[in-house]
Amino acid sequence: MERGPRLAWAAVGFGLAGLLSSWSPVAAPFGLAVGLASAGIAVRALVAGARRRVAVTGLALAIAAVALSGAVLARTAGLGRDRRGTALVAPPPAGQSAAALDGAAASGREARERAARELDAFQGPAPRAPSDRGGAQGDAAPSAAAPPASR
Repeated sequence: MERGPRLAWAAVGFGLAGLLSSWSPVAAPFGLAVGLASAGIAVRALVAGARRRVAVTGLALAIAAVALSGAVLARTAGLGRDRRGTALVAPPPAGQSAAALDGAAASGREARERAARELDAFQGPAPRAPSDRGGAQGDAAPSAAAPPASR
């Protein structure tokens, strides 16, 4: 069996697969890749002298898949959108984010310190991370504590 007709039908199949997977922002990169591959297969089929109508159909499907995938990816990236409208989610006021983060850090500080004390009691003091105030806690180098002996 000749290779040309099989390439033409493969181009149609891949072109259709690329076109079907180009509608979603999640699948559009796959539609783009499959469309490009299908275009290459269609060109090879045309050069090999396959059924011209089938190969051109595969090429047209591939071009449509690449164009549609590119358009979906461009719209997903924000090209062509009007940015002057109101935001869907209103940004918080200037100091509210910092205050919320500081409150969350303060509420969890006691639990972190209690967990560190329990860990120190279990396996000995461990090197500490820099404190919340931006400085290091102590100037001593971390000690190489021996792992607990197994029995």
